[in-house]
Amino acid sequence: MSAAQIIARLAAASQKLDEAKAKTAAAAQDAAEARALVAGALEGVAAGPLIGMIDSYRQALAQASQGGDPAKQHVQETIAKVRALGN
Repeated sequence: MSAAQIIARLAAASQKLDEAKAKTAAAAQDAAEARALVAGALEGVAAGPLIGMIDSYRQALAQASQGGDPAKQHVQETIAKVRALGN
């Protein structure tokens, strides 16, 4: 495989990581909207446990959306190394 082919595949991988981050961030926003709907529907004590579960889910999604950053950085560094070796 040529350096150009490797770079093209790594660039595609970087794009997929960006897409995954955007989708995860959108899912976290959806969970926040679900939380607001639950809070509005179940006022008071009845909403507490369900809101707690949704908050945990939303927090996990927020962490997951940031989890791809090190992978993306590594992909970018690898692209730079391949470019340097290809020249």
